[in-house]
Amino acid sequence: MKFHPSKKLLSCDRKIIKVWNIEDDFSLFTNIEPKSEINDLEICGDGSGLIFSPQDQEKIGTYFLPSLGPAPKWCSFLEQLTEELEESKSTTLYEDYKFLTPVDLEKLNASHLIGTPALKAYMHGYFMELKAYQKLLATVNPFAYEKYRKDMIAAKLKAKTKDRINVQKKQLK
Repeated sequence: MKFHPSKKLLSCDRKIIKVWNIEDDFSLFTNIEPKSEINDLEICGDGSGLIFSPQDQEKIGTYFLPSLGPAPKWCSFLEQLTEELEESKSTTLYEDYKFLTPVDLEKLNASHLIGTPALKAYMHGYFMELKAYQKLLATVNPFAYEKYRKDMIAAKLKAKTKDRINVQKKQLK
């Protein structure tokens, strides 16, 4: 366990690093879950938001938490990176939509939906809600999942047999 000057307590085990609020009755502030096992935990400098964690991998895990404190002077570029990330926060308007061209709509037998609230016109096609698209796709091709499953099984079998040694029989003359 390590105490941070920003009234935080950092603890870790082999799987996770946890940051606790000391002032708020030790409520959980955040946690970090690296992909490899954690060996130790170190806070860089006095009151810095930079955390180092040697792990069971070649590189040392390096984490920057601006809410813990500023970056050390020798790596001030971290502050600029986090500012750029904060400025570039934008939500995608059509994240839960599928873009379809008129040809795609014909394949799905959904041309009759043009002009209805189910489709939003955009450039040379339309946006449809992803859930509605998946339902429509399932009704048009109900055996698509089974075909996909068979293709995946065939691909796995092919991958297993690829590494086998092929013995060539000699022909007698």
